[in-house]
Amino acid sequence: MAEPNWEQVSKDKEEKKQSVTSYIASKCSIDSVVDDLKTIGACLSNGAKLEIDILTGGLANYTYKISCKDPSGTEHKLFAKLSFPFAQLFPDKPCPLSRTQNEYEMMKTFHELSPGLVATPYFCDDIGDDMKLLVTQWSPVDEQFANQFIDGSVDIRTATKIAQGISNLHCSTDVDLTFNENMRPWFHSLTPILKDILNGLHQPENQDRVGARAKEVGEKNTADMFDAYVSTVDVAEVLIHGDLHCFNVLVGAKPSIETLENFDASGSVVLCDWEMAHGGTAGHDIGTLRSFPISSAFVHAINGHRHAALDCLSWLNTLWSSYEAAVLALAGISEEQITRIFRHSLQYTALYLLAYYGLNIHREFLPIDESNTEDLDMVKESIGLVGLKYLEWGMDESLSLDELKQNYEQTIEEEMNRLLTTKKVRRNRRSSVLRASGRRVSDANLHFADLERLSILSADRASFVSKLETLHSDPVLGEEVTASAQ
Repeated sequence: MAEPNWEQVSKDKEEKKQSVTSYIASKCSIDSVVDDLKTIGACLSNGAKLEIDILTGGLANYTYKISCKDPSGTEHKLFAKLSFPFAQLFPDKPCPLSRTQNEYEMMKTFHELSPGLVATPYFCDDIGDDMKLLVTQWSPVDEQFANQFIDGSVDIRTATKIAQGISNLHCSTDVDLTFNENMRPWFHSLTPILKDILNGLHQPENQDRVGARAKEVGEKNTADMFDAYVSTVDVAEVLIHGDLHCFNVLVGAKPSIETLENFDASGSVVLCDWEMAHGGTAGHDIGTLRSFPISSAFVHAINGHRHAALDCLSWLNTLWSSYEAAVLALAGISEEQITRIFRHSLQYTALYLLAYYGLNIHREFLPIDESNTEDLDMVKESIGLVGLKYLEWGMDESLSLDELKQNYEQTIEEEMNRLLTTKKVRRNRRSSVLRASGRRVSDANLHFADLERLSILSADRASFVSKLETLHSDPVLGEEVTASAQ
């Protein structure tokens, strides 16, 4: 694949910024029925300048912070996402614009179901040639939830709020389960990578515990595990967020970076990045959300911080128990249905853990020095082994809900104990490097949705990883391609 024309990319970026600024300015008026647009309109009429800062972008969209200041110096902000029908760096791969209109519609739907858990959407309009512009309220909380797991100190209030919110979505009635259907090929985008990772486990050169487990299970059973996961991708039972990981959840900032135990007083939560919402299996959302907390817990364990590790896992337990209670209360579903949701959730947890294992995704944000390769390799092995076991149990329909829960907890406990007893020196606990750096991450649109499509061009995983690293280090896009969408 030819190297992108970075000069053209940079020029295109500036042209899009100007188009977005001009269009939003035209929508801001003192006559607007939307308070934020009316306030910004008043500022502009008094001579204020509309500022635009890129949060993310360069692949299939750009996201922006739009702001201006009133005469008192108070800043007023909006969030904007500009989408285009192709991946900027890979124009031969179409990205349907309907995804952004659907994101707008789903945000409106979720706002009605769970007020306060999503930023208020204001408008979604066509702009320029084949582009969509989504503009929303600037989220009242704007720290990525992953920071709390990196710290090892997690606000338990958020578990019940998220559980209630997604149960409201999953239990909503009179919904169109074909919603966002033209994005379904994208929902299959991880399957080539998962298959490649699983195949790699059976290679003679793979001598770690994950490879050993795969060889013990056998290639046929591993293939059956993969097929069982693939069979869930086209299941359309409920409306789901479709990309609910810790980097797509926003919470209130801590009172200070140095404080590890204190949280924002409100305990507010906002779920963002809804463009992958669709009719799916309820287990998808819960399963995806588990992956980074489990990985963080394993790192805290090998660092000797048992309490921090248990805090991450306790949050996950509260998430599931709250979700289970909520769907039982809202929909009165049977234990058989709850069992099916839990089983599917294991498959999606497995998907992400195996992606972490095979591609080292998000590794730079874990609370451990990247130069500590010995410990990182042990954590990676634990992540992969748990993922493989969850994939296996996720296809076993003979297991009861209690057996599935016991297996889920036991395998984590076994890996935790292994990691906790590895080192005798307790390392200093540190705050989130992600928070301290000011970086934002949206791995759905970067790591898993857009970049994964490179694997369609080449089945060579080394080529995929090489391209991933190239994009992270690109001098033009820089950290903008790893910023967070609202």
